[in-house]
Amino acid sequence: MIQINEDGMGGNPYLPRSRRRRLLLLSAIGALLLICDACGNKSNSNNSNAANENKAKSSSGPDAAYIIERYRALDNSRDSTTKMRARISGSISEELAAPRQIQFTINRKHEPDGRLMMLIEFTSPPEERDRDGLITAFPDGRIEGLRYVQSTDSFVAVSDPAGEDSLFGMTLQELAEGQPEKYDFSLIGDDAYNGTPVYRMNGKLKAGAESKFPRLELLISKQSFVALQADFYDNHNELARRLTVSKSDQLAGHWTRTAWSIDNRARQKKIDFETIDVKYDQNLSDSVFTREHLKKLASR
Repeated sequence: MIQINEDGMGGNPYLPRSRRRRLLLLSAIGALLLICDACGNKSNSNNSNAANENKAKSSSGPDAAYIIERYRALDNSRDSTTKMRARISGSISEELAAPRQIQFTINRKHEPDGRLMMLIEFTSPPEERDRDGLITAFPDGRIEGLRYVQSTDSFVAVSDPAGEDSLFGMTLQELAEGQPEKYDFSLIGDDAYNGTPVYRMNGKLKAGAESKFPRLELLISKQSFVALQADFYDNHNELARRLTVSKSDQLAGHWTRTAWSIDNRARQKKIDFETIDVKYDQNLSDSVFTREHLKKLASR
């Protein structure tokens, strides 16, 4: 993971300029994992026991806490391996003026201690392999991104959740599914999104939590509780990022986004993602998410 300066170049002086200019996508992927999903709801009854069990549901419908819990509970697999394709469009630099297509694989695993581990491996084109990275999201909100630099035989770590990490201006927070647990949510109304009834949720950053985005707004399907759109607002309450899901399917019993996009307003960049293949609950070994394995991948 390499910090990016205002000129869009990596902050590591050991990386050649040509390599630094290619470090544009790694942290954008995490934003692709922002959308999770959920399960289970019971109707209210007149007896007090049933009322206590369903206290999250009011006479006019479920409250914000219940909706967010359903939304977050959809990410219920032990681990997964997802092959993806990304098409990058927009022009910030001469190198990126034309749309480009990149393929990569994301391995994810939920550890018993609450950590989320992610290994991102770029597979095509071959010159993108030096972007492979390991990400760890801790239960207390801390995040660490790690890359291996072959030219110096060293690891570069980034731990600032608000720091921009690529030409797209994405943050480590976005890599870790957006970390909705950092926000207090309120239900601000019912709406419709492309004909689908949705809950419109407003998230305000909790006191003491760190983020580049003080406010987060979600559109969550009333039927499936999947998030169909996520808007990230900056310190000036201006829209900085928009994640839009165009297609979701149930694969192996898990709601899975198969087509979605990230619009980075500040950087005038758009990334269109497509799921090529996904496998769940494979009992991935912890050795996959180690420095040694990352170094092996990056040194091929």
